[in-house]
Amino acid sequence: MAKISCSYFLILMLVLSVFSVVEKAKGDKRCTLIIDLSPCYPHDCRLNCYPERNGVGECIASKVGSTPNCVCTYDC
Repeated sequence: MAKISCSYFLILMLVLSVFSVVEKAKGDKRCTLIIDLSPCYPHDCRLNCYPERNGVGECIASKVGSTPNCVCTYDC
């Protein structure tokens, strides 16, 4: 009987931990903002994104061969 109770307890703990991880993942929302810097310099992009949004700025091209835009990714 003790082995069955221990098994049920471990399964219950596993299920509860999975639900807590799923809820945490739903709460972490990321937003992106395109900052119009033409041409995009990585250093300037990071400097414009961090003070305003506390985010990370990267120069990303939307299509191959196009000029990159500054994309700021931050917590919503």
